[in-house]
Amino acid sequence: MHKKVSSFLLKHPYSHYILACSGGIDSMVLVHCFLELNLPFSVVHVNYQLRGKDSEEDARFVKEYCAAHGIPCRIKKVNLKKQLEKEGGNLQQEARNLRYALLREYVNKLPNAIAVTAHHEDDQLETFWLHLVRNSGLSGLSGMRAATSEILRPLLGISKNTIVKYAQKHQIPFREDRSNAEIKYLRNFFRLEALPYLHQAYPTLKKDLFFLMSVLKKSYARTKREARILAENWKKKQFISLEETQLDPALLVEALKEIQVEPPFLKSILELTHSEHGKQVKVSSTIAIVRTSMGLQLNYLEQAIPMRFTTQTVHTLPSAFDNWNWYLNPEQVEQELRLTPFEAHERIQANGLKREKSINALLKSAGIPEFERKKWPVLRCGDNIVGVPGVTIAHSFRADTNGNSFLKVTFERC
Repeated sequence: MHKKVSSFLLKHPYSHYILACSGGIDSMVLVHCFLELNLPFSVVHVNYQLRGKDSEEDARFVKEYCAAHGIPCRIKKVNLKKQLEKEGGNLQQEARNLRYALLREYVNKLPNAIAVTAHHEDDQLETFWLHLVRNSGLSGLSGMRAATSEILRPLLGISKNTIVKYAQKHQIPFREDRSNAEIKYLRNFFRLEALPYLHQAYPTLKKDLFFLMSVLKKSYARTKREARILAENWKKKQFISLEETQLDPALLVEALKEIQVEPPFLKSILELTHSEHGKQVKVSSTIAIVRTSMGLQLNYLEQAIPMRFTTQTVHTLPSAFDNWNWYLNPEQVEQELRLTPFEAHERIQANGLKREKSINALLKSAGIPEFERKKWPVLRCGDNIVGVPGVTIAHSFRADTNGNSFLKVTFERC
């Protein structure tokens, strides 16, 4: 099998390859192929800390295997569960986003490098069905590409069965992820139950699907070009005509993706064309689509000033305070702190003032330009406003000078 991999890589030569390796059979076979071919490569493993001891053992296994074979290895530890609790999102999607972001980070540090994953033929088929049920459009249904400017997938034309036989023949060690047997994940349901049944009932299904995907890939290339032109016109006019909503749904899906609107919103957008004037659908954090007498207006919503904060427990107070470094009474911070937009009616009693003032008035007094005021975030603890970064802290959250510990919050604009 490594001969097929070699043939593929000869067409895509790079000075260094960065392999994503979970420790599972697919990625370990990929690593073995690169060793056999004596190619310049390193390994990246992400420990999401989702499976307790098993996650730690996976990371240890990859690290020790790489050390034994002289392979440069990076282990990245991420508390994905905590991140999801804080920010929300789909577990598998967020894990994928983290993995690809990390690969891009390492690739960018090396000249003429590229990321490599162990996706294989069966992954390609599973992905087709996943995109089908998620209404992902032609881009999803046409399948993964074996080679792009950012990633290579040398095993994409090789079946799982072939990979398993190769691992057995060469006695390649690997770790088995027990979560792969849990059908609560949609991909696992397809892999373990739906697809085996379909392939048994329809023996030519795999061949037929690959033919269909090749046709869709060509169609997608044409549609993508047309979608970019359509989307540019929408952005320029900030408007979608009623006639344009009658175009091919596949074209509409791809054009909407060009303006950062996900495919599932197409149904709501089309329904909006039959609604009364003034009704709107918020399709993202930055775009709302409004029904007008002429068609659909694209309203670009104000985005908050990009800002972040860090917290730490300290036991002393400074001799002088500033509005970018706050010291809170930790007993008052009973819920998660978060930066959010403020509502026009919201008011607080700023530290040092006897009466409440509106957030907008406080921003104006602090000399924040008018064009930035509506976008300036506030720090919240639950439903309560802790203060306005760079402007003031709320009186009720200020540090108790008689306390023994304080929560220091430091803000910075991104």
